[in-house]
Amino acid sequence: MDIHKPKPFHNWREFLKEYAIIVLGVATALAAEQAVEKLHNRTQATQARQNIQSEIITNINLITVRNHTEKCVSRRLDEVNELVSAISSGNVPKGPIWVGHPFMGAMNDSQYRSAIQSGATDLLPNKEQAAYATIYSEFAQYHQAELEEQAAWGDLRTLESPMPNAPAILWQLRSALQKARTQRWLMEVSEWDLRNNASAMGIKITDRGPRFTLPSACIPLHTDRTEGEKLVVQGRQARVTFDEP
Repeated sequence: MDIHKPKPFHNWREFLKEYAIIVLGVATALAAEQAVEKLHNRTQATQARQNIQSEIITNINLITVRNHTEKCVSRRLDEVNELVSAISSGNVPKGPIWVGHPFMGAMNDSQYRSAIQSGATDLLPNKEQAAYATIYSEFAQYHQAELEEQAAWGDLRTLESPMPNAPAILWQLRSALQKARTQRWLMEVSEWDLRNNASAMGIKITDRGPRFTLPSACIPLHTDRTEGEKLVVQGRQARVTFDEP
């Protein structure tokens, strides 16, 4: 194998020329690499933004589904209050009682967590990162209120069984009623903040989501459990059967 030795430089002009060629080549390669990386980061940031905003819209649409049943929830809480007052006065209601429960939609955060874990959120402006963090914190607060609301309604559903006029039980029912109302109020406040923050970021909420023709809380109060469960299933779009709690 022939080995070609580098040509000796005869003067500084030739050296500087070769040096400039090498420096220019390295600089060009680095610039091209940075351009490719910048394009990749921009694409990754855009995809993360689209995924996160789509998830935010989906979550707020679930809240909209809940809002469609608010009149039923409000009416049922008033009816429960009247039942508790009647029992405390010794007027035990006759016939079946159906309390039901409000709609609950789990707030998703998989896209947001995935973007954080992949480092994609680090590519977004600090202000945008902070806005997403605030919105998802509010989703967490909303969902926690949902869980506590469902627990309160679970206590209220004891009215579906024969209820003795016992001071301790009546106090627990009144406490559960107040907790249900408080959590409902917290959810309304969280929703107001969520919509304002999403709007400030230019996220357009479609307010679309599945509607139930007869949600659990909308079934008439004096309905026996067997009939109530049938009505709940008939009111679901997919006619999926779940045991009512």
